[in-house]
Amino acid sequence: MPVPVWNGIERFGVPYPLPAPAAAFAVHRHVAWADVVHMHDCLYALNVAAFIASRRYHCPVLLTQHVAKIPYSNPILRGVQSASYASLGRAVLSRAEQVVFVSEKVMRWFETRIHFRSPTIVIENGIDADVFQPISEGDRDAIRARLGANGSRPLLLFVGRFVEKKGVRLLRPLIEATPMCDWLLIGRAGDEDPSRWQSSNMKLLAPMKPAELRGYYAAADLLVLPSSGEGFPLVVQESMACGTPALISEKTVAGLPAVRGFAFTTRLTSNDLESSVKDAAEVAVSDPGLRARVASFARERWRADTMVSRYEQQLEGLLR
Repeated sequence: MPVPVWNGIERFGVPYPLPAPAAAFAVHRHVAWADVVHMHDCLYALNVAAFIASRRYHCPVLLTQHVAKIPYSNPILRGVQSASYASLGRAVLSRAEQVVFVSEKVMRWFETRIHFRSPTIVIENGIDADVFQPISEGDRDAIRARLGANGSRPLLLFVGRFVEKKGVRLLRPLIEATPMCDWLLIGRAGDEDPSRWQSSNMKLLAPMKPAELRGYYAAADLLVLPSSGEGFPLVVQESMACGTPALISEKTVAGLPAVRGFAFTTRLTSNDLESSVKDAAEVAVSDPGLRARVASFARERWRADTMVSRYEQQLEGLLR
């Protein structure tokens, strides 16, 4: 059921939708007839309303936590985030009947700070393997030609909101430092607006539906996501399922060590990031079997039906 929200806070780089007051009250009615509630994240306002309702109606909660503490550069944001996790987050997470994390890194961060009612588990995000899969070489060439990408130059891709959390502020100097590469950025403005950048080797596209996004994933040679405060981003999984390897931070890959053999990593310092992008792009273009290996790994590990089955087990356990 759609919920009217105000997203004004996101202009400061914090995605925190505030629901209309009527929606916060309506959620109590929905929880009242439910046998179990599945929530994503412990701090969102509507989720907090749902959790309060679940206690009133004695309805068990399965909570999926996607992220831990995000290293914002703004000290005020860092302070608010720490206080929120230490108070509201702790109250919700410690009382939920079952907590699931999307990566080992996120789970380790919370387990040192919160006592949970039951043992926590990791269930990685699932992807629709029928949508996100490789495309033919002919289709790849057609998309690249439509973008004006030079066939002899690596095509590097970023997908996501243009906010600090995604490492967008690191992209502008990186794009300027790699004139030998073509860049494609897909997303919407947050606390950064790449449409104001003066980069001749960059194109910018608005967010799009998954079926359309698949072609751009598959057309790129390398996905670049220089974020450090996330669990394991879904765009990395989607890109890999389409055969395109990703360059991610060492902190991100720590959330899923198994991906290390199929992704490139960087420490995110300016010199290391630039050299890592150049090296990864060269390997991605020159290794003929890399795309097939990456796609196979992603399909086998992240098929949505596998993840759905694991969640069904958790939900059934709460019902019993």
